[in-house]
Amino acid sequence: MTRPIPDPGDDTKYLVGSAAEPTLGFQVGPTVLHHVHPPQSCAGRPCVVHSPSEHHMRDWPLNWRGDRRIMERICPHGIGHPDPDDTRYRVSAGRGGSVHGCDGCCVEGDRS
Repeated sequence: MTRPIPDPGDDTKYLVGSAAEPTLGFQVGPTVLHHVHPPQSCAGRPCVVHSPSEHHMRDWPLNWRGDRRIMERICPHGIGHPDPDDTRYRVSAGRGGSVHGCDGCCVEGDRS
């Protein structure tokens, strides 16, 4: 699943195809994100939930990392890379960068 799916009855809930448990980080499979911000909060700027930018990882599956409170994209090699739109937002909000175990896939132009 490359985009979260909104709950038709509650615009603060979105289904993501994969997620990590919030304490230990083990994978729990598909999950519902609760208390997602409303679309008007991110209007006019890229948002991993409401309006992803045209970055090269856009078609990779999403993974919510509850243990780190970040959204990742899973590359074809199975590595989690922080979603660029989520990273830009977290940096602008003073919440840190995107340190991760990287195989180079998240670098634009390197898609080996």
